[in-house]
Amino acid sequence: MKLRRCMAGLLVGTWLLSLAPPADAVVVERVVAVVGEKGILLSDLRRRARPFLLRLYAQIPAGPQRAAAESKVYGQLMERMVDEELESIAASRQSTRVSAEEVDKALQRISRASGQPLSKLLQDVEKSTGMTETEYRLEIRRQVLEGKLLNRFIANQRITEDELTEMLKRMKREEQELLLYNPAWIVLRLGKAPSSEFLAERMALAQSITARLRAGESIDALAPEFSEDPSTKDQGGDLGIRVPSKSPRALEGKYPLLHRSLETIAVELEVGQVAEPFRFKDAIVVLTVTSRQPSRYSSMEAVRDEMTERVRAEKLQKAKEKWLKDLRRRTHVDVRL
Repeated sequence: MKLRRCMAGLLVGTWLLSLAPPADAVVVERVVAVVGEKGILLSDLRRRARPFLLRLYAQIPAGPQRAAAESKVYGQLMERMVDEELESIAASRQSTRVSAEEVDKALQRISRASGQPLSKLLQDVEKSTGMTETEYRLEIRRQVLEGKLLNRFIANQRITEDELTEMLKRMKREEQELLLYNPAWIVLRLGKAPSSEFLAERMALAQSITARLRAGESIDALAPEFSEDPSTKDQGGDLGIRVPSKSPRALEGKYPLLHRSLETIAVELEVGQVAEPFRFKDAIVVLTVTSRQPSRYSSMEAVRDEMTERVRAEKLQKAKEKWLKDLRRRTHVDVRL
């Protein structure tokens, strides 16, 4: 009797083992980070990275540069996913939730802003990023949740006129690094080994020319008189229309670039402004900008709303970073990537 029970047990055990998958079919998921009690899986990281990697693969050929860029994508996305888990923990503590209706409303706002039906928007998102509708809705949900959590920072924001003015200056400087411009110069040759006396004499002349230009005299008149660059002196020192190296137009090859050391100074100049004289190769140069593509930042009143939003977004980002840093300090975070 005991033998039969033993044999029956062995048969049942053998049958159960036959239902189990082979050992080599077992997939062990890797945890790449732990935030609080929640683990972030490698498969989730790869899924979130997919749209970014698709763009990266289209732009960078296989090789060390692509590998470095791919590693950077994973690193940045890992940090973002950790931040999202921290926000999720904060949301749970505050009983902050996002309903399906709120996600739908956010999608409708994005659809209206893009000027296309929601169905077309979702198709374009999947085509350009590889994100399915479900994945895109999850992304929007994360953004809505973050917005709710950061609302308390927005309510306390106060934006001053000085902050708006400073933001406008910054945006104009950044824009100037993209706009076509026309520089002109006066070149005073120094030779290969100028003496200190000769160098001082030439610098004094350059400063005198600069003062005259700033006082209103024309470079068209002064360049033929003083410049020692034969290719431009009779054209008022005109260097022609140039494209900044940071502009997308630089890749087109339609307009030439200015030497990098000259461009660095020229893009900072307003039209008609004259730089301080400086050494360039075997010469002292007086540089100005005679024209530039029109700026879209024509006046503060024309872009006040945009500047307000930019200042608000910057303040919010700083508040968010401080808040997340505090959350990290109070939460167990272990990144294993």
